Amino acid sequence: MVGNDCHVVSGEAKLLSPGQIRPSDRIITCYPPLQQILSSLPLYARSELPVLLLGEPGTGKELVAEALWQLSPRRSQPFLRTNCATFMESLATSELFGHLQGSFTDARRSRSGKFKQAHGGTLFLDEVGDLPLSVQPRLLRAVEQGEIEPVGADTPIRVDVRLVAASNQDLPSLIAQARFRQDLYDRLAVLLLQLPPLRERGEDVLLLASHFAQDAVRLNGREGLVRFTPAAARRLQQHH
Repeated sequence: MVGNDCHVVSGEAKLLSPGQIRPSDRIITCYPPLQQILSSLPLYARSELPVLLLGEPGTGKELVAEALWQLSPRRSQPFLRTNCATFMESLATSELFGHLQGSFTDARRSRSGKFKQAHGGTLFLDEVGDLPLSVQPRLLRAVEQGEIEPVGADTPIRVDVRLVAASNQDLPSLIAQARFRQDLYDRLAVLLLQLPPLRERGEDVLLLASHFAQDAVRLNGREGLVRFTPAAARRLQQHH
């Protein structure tokens, strides 16, 4: 049975009663180590320092990044998210920092990159461990000096961006393999949060299952509270 002290974070900390999960609530847990992490988010959100979120796929890194933005003084400004794993190496610099018209063969018009688009707000760099090594010095400069230089530009541009980065990889291992810069890691990991894997959060199984089941009810235009039979609950709790 799930206790009634489960925490949900959407824009502020709230108490959650079993079976009364609201659709706007994004981070749902009864797992004490994760609750402790969530309790630190308001403090982290007030800071301007970079945050690095580490954790396996499915642990909620993007939801935590969004919560940091929602709880921050920048919540009325843009929240941009981008996945570094999708960048082609040849275009990664342009994607992040922009380019000027004519700066390369296909640059038919100038383009502002993610940093300029997020000016005044928060930029979430997911899978930062996949960022090409050639681009990492530019990211380091953006973090350290608050400056970017679009491709083809002669002078840097000042940007005001709160940076939240995330990775499901072992970044220290990538550093040892010379695939990730130590100095960039040090600058990104000023505030570091390691999110626990789902397999450790056994007490969250029924809570999450109830949430998604209730979502399914709403999506199908029905009403009422979904309850699992004791046999179904046991089956869920036994899953690894």
